[in-house]
Amino acid sequence: MMRREKLDHLLRAASTVTGHRCFVLVGSAAILMRCKDIPGDLLLTPEADLSVPEVPNAEDLSDAIGANIGQGSSVHQQYGCYCDGVSAGTAVMPADWQARAVAYESPGCPGITAIVADPADIALAKMVAWREKDRAWLTSGLRSGLFDLGLMATRLPRMPDRVPERREMMRRLAWLAADCALPFDPSG
Repeated sequence: MMRREKLDHLLRAASTVTGHRCFVLVGSAAILMRCKDIPGDLLLTPEADLSVPEVPNAEDLSDAIGANIGQGSSVHQQYGCYCDGVSAGTAVMPADWQARAVAYESPGCPGITAIVADPADIALAKMVAWREKDRAWLTSGLRSGLFDLGLMATRLPRMPDRVPERREMMRRLAWLAADCALPFDPSG
């Protein structure tokens, strides 16, 4: 189960591997930095998806993260968690997601900052991916009130062109609403 202490450890390790002190944290583990009273099933992920923002060699750094502290690494074996080095475009979120992001800093990783997206933006990225594990994560988060279907719908116009068309995204929102027994008007 992912915990803040594990994320702090992973951030310290990523800083050691890359020589950088600022990261973008996306994916399932990011919710830990933004929410309270998180259902346990949302924290079952062993991975933290990290990228180094605004550097010309971001892909090389992502590869270094994966190679050194990724799945199967000694960090993974010792601590039960690992980093997946990702690119800036891995989590497909609204164009203005950074305006809602917060900086996470902790005494557990002094001098290191993680930029963490808003839960609804993370949920939209999961909705774009739409794998079985993403749908389960979304359902649990919606049922526990960590993010809101209506808010997610209002952000759809700011999603990048490479996402499924708006009608499909609204269909996915309606599916989630039905699965969670939540009210949702796909026409509005």
